[in-house]
Amino acid sequence: MSMVLIESASNPTNQIISDEACSPLLGLDVANQGGNHHKPGDLAASGSEVDRSPNQAEEPLEGLTTAQLMARQAPRAWLLPGMLARHEAAVILGPSKCMKTSLAVDLCGALASGGKFLGQFAAERAFRVGFVGGEGAEQVVTDLAPRWSTAAQVDLSTLDRLVWGLNMAELGDPVNLRRLTAWIERHQLEVVLIDAADFSTATPRAQARQLRELVRCCLEAGATPILCCPTRKELPPRALSAADLASAACHAVARQWLLVNRRQAFEPGSGRHQLWLTLGGAGQSRLWGVDIDEGQETEQAGRKWEVLLRDVPAIEEETAQLAAKAQADHLRWKLRGAMSQIDPAQATKLKIREQSGMSGAKFGPTWQRLVDAGEIRLASNSDPHMRQWEPRYRLVDLAECNDRDSAEFDPLDDTFLTMTTAELLGYAEKATPPSPDQHADQPSCSSSEAAEIAPRHDRLPTPENRSRESPLEKNSQASPVHSPRKARKRRAKVRRRRR
Repeated sequence: MSMVLIESASNPTNQIISDEACSPLLGLDVANQGGNHHKPGDLAASGSEVDRSPNQAEEPLEGLTTAQLMARQAPRAWLLPGMLARHEAAVILGPSKCMKTSLAVDLCGALASGGKFLGQFAAERAFRVGFVGGEGAEQVVTDLAPRWSTAAQVDLSTLDRLVWGLNMAELGDPVNLRRLTAWIERHQLEVVLIDAADFSTATPRAQARQLRELVRCCLEAGATPILCCPTRKELPPRALSAADLASAACHAVARQWLLVNRRQAFEPGSGRHQLWLTLGGAGQSRLWGVDIDEGQETEQAGRKWEVLLRDVPAIEEETAQLAAKAQADHLRWKLRGAMSQIDPAQATKLKIREQSGMSGAKFGPTWQRLVDAGEIRLASNSDPHMRQWEPRYRLVDLAECNDRDSAEFDPLDDTFLTMTTAELLGYAEKATPPSPDQHADQPSCSSSEAAEIAPRHDRLPTPENRSRESPLEKNSQASPVHSPRKARKRRAKVRRRRR
């Protein structure tokens, strides 16, 4: 068996490597000074301590003055000015199925073409970008890339600055790390976006170690790493914060981050996604709302990629409007349910309110809204219940409300009494009793009219009637609202009291 001698830059001793361990994709098993072979997992677990010599471990700490420290700081270079900086590891974090990979594809296209991320954030210039992912990301990429190019007006055939590597597996394997380094150097990539959704280990500590190795590998090759990572658990729709990043495996490597989560639950088949996007790190902190419209999923020709960036005040106003609409819809169906259960003979406004159980502040606007919409109407004039003083109402079917050709009952004539001037004067003469002067002027009357007028003359203040009144009745005047029968009963009681 032939042997190969390789001189390491970090270790002056010769390392013996078997050609059986060499893979076509630069997969090498490196031996240490004493000939003990390391397994691939040992190299990933030990990290950079494998290449550290004893002399380096005993070196004292570096001492710099403040002026020297400030002089060493180079001006910050940007990928997206004010959003993402170069040579600093970034993460795109969010729960599963919240458009992380789709946003990563949009970011890669914007950086490679020098365009705008999400149609808003312009790239500093056109960079050489690579996308690394597994086989699961291939379907998302091939589906989204044409739609993104149509929306951004970029020809994919001429976009040679963007390369894809969709056969990455076991991110923590040292062999794959060396393959990644060679891939970055061969294409001279400046930005590498890695979809790190699949980990070879399940423990958070092992995942964090793998991500540190990925970041170190990319930075040493001269590329800015951007990692797409999932949260440890599913989260309800809300804006994420730094606390959610602290519980993720990628918090140890994140120097800048984009936190993604849904603003509202996704409605299947709609193609609309409402997201929160939280920016942090690199001296920046912002929060936006992102609305993505992909078109109907049933129509392949109608699939698109339309992105709208929104500020927080506009989202809060929309949320308040949606909450008010939901409350109004709830009260509307509650009132319709109450009217559907009440007896039509008892369907007055007061009874309907008692049946609904609403307060006046809720019932009044809801009632008026349903009346204006034509869902509540007065019962027709043929209804016997309309003969009573208080009107009755009926619930209109939704199909009848939407039918504009249906005849609508006009309740004005049944609600308000309509009459001519002559009818009004005649009604007033019948309702008002004649005065004593009118009886004195009348020369004669019939027997029926005399019988009707006689009780009234008994109550007139004649000398005979005054002699029969008690002292209490002389000093008090009779109330005009008292009926004649009640007045006679009172006089009888007073007489019994005097006896």
